[in-house]
Amino acid sequence: MVSTLAAIIILGLIVLLWLEAARARELAVGIGRAACDKERYQFLDDSVYLQRVALRWTSAGLRFRRMYRFDYSIDGALRQSGYVLLVGNQLEAVHIQGRHTIEQEGGTDATAEKSASKPAEIIPFPKKR
Repeated sequence: MVSTLAAIIILGLIVLLWLEAARARELAVGIGRAACDKERYQFLDDSVYLQRVALRWTSAGLRFRRMYRFDYSIDGALRQSGYVLLVGNQLEAVHIQGRHTIEQEGGTDATAEKSASKPAEIIPFPKKR
């Protein structure tokens, strides 16, 4: 009885982790596509791939920090790579073409501070509701 209950709990945790990872991947696809649309680049393959996963302590507790890579093209011929960093389901940074970076610190919107000094290099994204 106890081993059956433990197996059900473990299976439930695996399903929850899988669902969280699927949601984070879907979010990364949307962020990558929006960043490319903002710069009028072509978002290639309509997908992202997970490159790195780590654990990170935040004010909300222990969260996964994931780096998703995506490919895009400026001119339709040359394939380039960008990335999206997520902590849990919160955007940490987006990087395209070596010059477009968004960083959000601890749930605050750091893009507002940077937009005054470098408006052409910031890609605003809506906050999670």
